[in-house]
Amino acid sequence: MAKRDKGTLRAALAKHRARSHQRAEEKRKAAVGQASKAVAAIPPKKRAVMPFAPDDSVLLVGEGNFSFTLALLSPPHNHPPHQILATSYDTEAEVYEKYPDARAIIAQIRAKAGLHADRILAFGVDAGALHKCEAVTGNRKDDSHRWSKVWFGFPHVGAGHKDEQRNVLANQLMLLRFLVSIAPYLTQGRAPAYVTGKARRSSDDEDEDEDEDNPAGHRHAGEDELLSEHTIWRPLSPPMRQGSVLITIRNTPPYTLWNVPMLGKKLRSVFGPIAASAPPPPKGTFMPTLADVDRAGAEYVVWRSFEFDPQMWKGYSHRRTVGFVEGLSTSNNEDLLRRPTPPSASKPQGRHVGTGECRTFELALR
Repeated sequence: MAKRDKGTLRAALAKHRARSHQRAEEKRKAAVGQASKAVAAIPPKKRAVMPFAPDDSVLLVGEGNFSFTLALLSPPHNHPPHQILATSYDTEAEVYEKYPDARAIIAQIRAKAGLHADRILAFGVDAGALHKCEAVTGNRKDDSHRWSKVWFGFPHVGAGHKDEQRNVLANQLMLLRFLVSIAPYLTQGRAPAYVTGKARRSSDDEDEDEDEDNPAGHRHAGEDELLSEHTIWRPLSPPMRQGSVLITIRNTPPYTLWNVPMLGKKLRSVFGPIAASAPPPPKGTFMPTLADVDRAGAEYVVWRSFEFDPQMWKGYSHRRTVGFVEGLSTSNNEDLLRRPTPPSASKPQGRHVGTGECRTFELALR
């Protein structure tokens, strides 16, 4: 009888150990599964897109304090100064008056440009009337297709229209004028590899963030090359490929209401209605006609859009069109990066003070 009791006890213990081991194994597998799901739920971090190749001829329009120009010239980007023209709508005196930090920034730009200091900057340039600026157009007929990348960063008319619809129309008209004006001066040739390597998309939300920070095999200049840029004068040398326009805005209303992709793709059909409905621009502003639109061939496709990260541009400090505004303007782009305040009873939509993301749309002629 005792032997049978011992056998029964040993069998019960063995079953208990087996059940305990099975439960532990099930818990381990469940934990592994939960961890795998958590890892899978984390989206891969997208690297910042560098839109300028070292051989790009770069035209910057609508510069404020010229800090983006300085960032483009400086490490780690080190873009050759003979390949850059940075322009401002304001005169040089107006720039210094509106932006207290501009004088020191412009002095640094000219120092970095070396022998090219007298032609790297141009003032009093209307982005909607570029044909009036010889620095943009060149002084010879064969100079016309000069710019492979044209960047318009955070455009805004700065007219203070309180009505949102009038504000949207005024800024749409400004961008339409710009797109017509720049068309004759974009370089021609084959599209870059990052475009030809994948099918073009025609939808309005051309969201094509790159997962590579150097998709075209771009190489930054070394110290010896930078030194030669200061001591050897070089002419502007546009690359033999199709040029494009880069328009960067905050990815939040009212800026998203401008619908940048639509303006490019449907330029001819929307130009007349927007021009007729928008508030009149300042007296003397050049206004293109539909004949100018057709002559310039100003109809665009969207190559891609990608997040613009101001932290990628060391030293860049965003400035408003109206100038440095105490309490609103910031030194470290906080006004671009901070997220909107949460909704409240008095403001159910919250305040649109930035979404933490800015977006660049890259357009090219059809």
